[in-house]
Amino acid sequence: MTAKRLTATTMVILVLVLVTNGRGTAGEAPYYQGKTITVIEARAAGGTGSLRTRTAMKYLSKYLPGNPSVFYQFMAGGGGAIAVNHVINAAPRNGLTLGNVSSGIFASIVTGAPGIRFKLEDIRWLGSGSSGTPTALVIRPGLGIDSVEKLRGYTGLRFANRSVGDSMYVRDRLTAFILELKEPRWILGYSDQEIRIALERGEADAQFGGIAGHVRDALQWFKKEGFTVPVVLKNAKGEGAERYPDFPQGRPGVDQFADTELKKVMYGIYQATNSGSIFFAHKDIPQPALKALDEAFNKVWKDPEYAQEHERLTSEAADPMTGDEIHGLLAQVPKDPKIIEAYKQLVGGGPLPPAR
Repeated sequence: MTAKRLTATTMVILVLVLVTNGRGTAGEAPYYQGKTITVIEARAAGGTGSLRTRTAMKYLSKYLPGNPSVFYQFMAGGGGAIAVNHVINAAPRNGLTLGNVSSGIFASIVTGAPGIRFKLEDIRWLGSGSSGTPTALVIRPGLGIDSVEKLRGYTGLRFANRSVGDSMYVRDRLTAFILELKEPRWILGYSDQEIRIALERGEADAQFGGIAGHVRDALQWFKKEGFTVPVVLKNAKGEGAERYPDFPQGRPGVDQFADTELKKVMYGIYQATNSGSIFFAHKDIPQPALKALDEAFNKVWKDPEYAQEHERLTSEAADPMTGDEIHGLLAQVPKDPKIIEAYKQLVGGGPLPPAR
């Protein structure tokens, strides 16, 4: 074979490599070309979680070969279990149905909560645009609860929330447990918008909410009406309200009061399972789809334009976690049956576990 023929052959091979990069074989279209991805959102319409989802999906289309269209379906209930059950057990495993759920689902999975019809091993986590916003406990006007001491001294505080297993419900329960609140109660069944109305009407006394959301949606109203903030709950990276200078500063973190070994362990499990709004798929979707999704989401999390838009729309800084990082955090959750049983009691609907 002459040198000229060798050069021509090499050029042909090079062209084939370039054409087939990320597409399988020559002439094969990208897996998602001409298809529609349905994103099952484990929440009602509106709120920060939905903003996070739509912002990330906008940029996913930038990196996912084939430029699929996207359809959103809301499926609230069961602390996210209804939506995850659908994606894992009912939807076709073809890579065309993704889910987005609050990290509160981790507690339900780990503890085997009612309604969970899947295993942690069934799920491929694809990442999150946020490592979890720090949250704050907001108390309605008139109670004058502006410190941890007053909070601990109050009997029968009524928390407004969505459902057992919801991420904010877990925060309520963890705080009540660590601070050893007196006879706390939970009033459930509210939507995000209804919780604020419930506090305004005096139907409930307290709510946990993301500080970024408070700053974006209700901060001036809270200040005008006289709502108080006695305590904050830091995110998975140990950040509190300091990133949001307009929000009341200097409030203690719940972690400062974890003064027993059990409290520290419960707080540690919460931190390991608190990762914002997370994308996921069934682990057994076709390999080309899974590979394309993993690669595209990882590019989204690194995109500075995505980070800017995420912050502009949600008022929280983008602080992404990849799917592999989330899998790594979950691997750190203790497997001791006694600890899991205590955490199950903590996040369930019955009495809190004994703090001491």
